[in-house]
Amino acid sequence: MAQVLRFGIAGLGVASNQILAAFGGRPHLQVTAAADVRKHALEVFSRAYEAEAYERVEEMAKSPNVDAIYVCTPNHLHCEHVITAANHGKHAIVEKPMVLTLEECERMNEAAERNGVHLLCGHTHSFDPPIKRMREIVKSGELGKLGMIQSWFFNQFMYRPRMPHELDAMVGGSVVYYQGPHQIDILRLIAGGMVRSVRAMTGTWDPARRAEGAWCAYVEFEDGTPATSVYNGYAHFDTAELTYWIGEGGQPSDPESNVKTRKRLVEVDDETALKERQRYAGGGEGYGRGGERQHQPFFGLTIVSCEHGDIRQSPDGLSVYGDEGKYEVPVPLEARGRQAELEELYRAIAEKRPVFHDGRWGEATLEVVLGIMQSARDRREIFMSHQVPSPDD
Repeated sequence: MAQVLRFGIAGLGVASNQILAAFGGRPHLQVTAAADVRKHALEVFSRAYEAEAYERVEEMAKSPNVDAIYVCTPNHLHCEHVITAANHGKHAIVEKPMVLTLEECERMNEAAERNGVHLLCGHTHSFDPPIKRMREIVKSGELGKLGMIQSWFFNQFMYRPRMPHELDAMVGGSVVYYQGPHQIDILRLIAGGMVRSVRAMTGTWDPARRAEGAWCAYVEFEDGTPATSVYNGYAHFDTAELTYWIGEGGQPSDPESNVKTRKRLVEVDDETALKERQRYAGGGEGYGRGGERQHQPFFGLTIVSCEHGDIRQSPDGLSVYGDEGKYEVPVPLEARGRQAELEELYRAIAEKRPVFHDGRWGEATLEVVLGIMQSARDRREIFMSHQVPSPDD
């Protein structure tokens, strides 16, 4: 393995701004190519990175200057592009949701295994250091047996600018597909991975945006541990009010963010044009860049309850409420999110380590996400059959 892992980026959309930023300060990771349907974006990219530019992912996958492909194309194209990468001997990181069906998951995993390449499923907040530290405390048994987990997030997701396909559940345009993998990965990681069943309802409350914008799910693990997964993206209450006004990226959160987001969307004449401005080389500032990260990220509020204490995140680590009182567990500001994904894949290749969030883990998470959707449609409990344990078990 060479000292540098060379990446091609499949899709120069909104997410690519954050992905490209994650390479900063990591000389062992290099961006050498990109593929996109927008010629202008490719021209800007090629000049900025002195890298190869392609209009088709398949052509990029043939390049001898690419070792791995980060797939951040629209959800319904993930399967095709991961398989293309694998068939050309390229490792892959795929954005959440992994894909839209379990059958496609199987095809992706089989392609990676057949070609001897790594498949990593991201990006989710289970990569965040505080969540991993919660898992370590639970696994150690220092607070006794795990009792239950609650993970809730209220924000303005539904009123961020959207392309038409992003509000079409048939191609993965639902808040359950887009944001469900975050919460389900958090719950699965902390509780050991093995979900038994899910019972859920979803909400579609805005006639102008006909896609699920909220859900409430009861998740039961094989060992009997219960958990709740609650998400509301309709821009009223914001759980940042309960998390020290620190947002998803670890930066200070604006108390008026929900109101401002709604107002901006109502006032704009062309939502698609506004979304375009947030894509790579779209002429705007991009989405989610924000200021310098100051604290640990908060994907809403997660509370872990054990026999002898409760755990929740604090700005710089964890707050533990034990039998003898409250104490703080500091967690260093280290690689998280897409940074952690890149590092994980690099270590897997360079140091022969197993991939933590591999394709089978991603398939198990998607099974729960699909279970939320099916449970809401059928109004019944949905049982799981593709679960795998947390990688450190």
